[in-house]
Amino acid sequence: MRRYVFLLCAACLWALAGCAGVHDPREGAIELVPGRSYQVMMAGQRYFTFTLEAPAKVVLESHTFPADVGFVSPAGQLLDSEGRVVARDWTSGADSNFRIEESLAAGTWYLRVSNPHACRSAFDCLHRDYRYEVLLTIAED
Repeated sequence: MRRYVFLLCAACLWALAGCAGVHDPREGAIELVPGRSYQVMMAGQRYFTFTLEAPAKVVLESHTFPADVGFVSPAGQLLDSEGRVVARDWTSGADSNFRIEESLAAGTWYLRVSNPHACRSAFDCLHRDYRYEVLLTIAED
């Protein structure tokens, strides 16, 4: 009986471990609407998504708030529908923000944004917002 209980528990743990490994963070991506900024208030990695109905020139950029310049430095990575990095930027935008400008084909695209300098210690995360905005601009190609 013990052996069967052990095997059952082992099978459950194996199944749970397998499920934990298949989560794709793009599934919970936040929809970006062209021309409307999205404000982020906390440190950590965020995924955004947008869909192009036709080929277009796209600008993805972050904007930090004046009081946060130097503390908040978002980094952006543009991903295709398979999750492959197409373009990345850290500081080419104003005030050390990312700015990605690409001509893209129609389809679903993702933007992964992180703040590599956030949370150097637990104290930093408790007393700071790490605010920034993400903006998508689309122009016909």
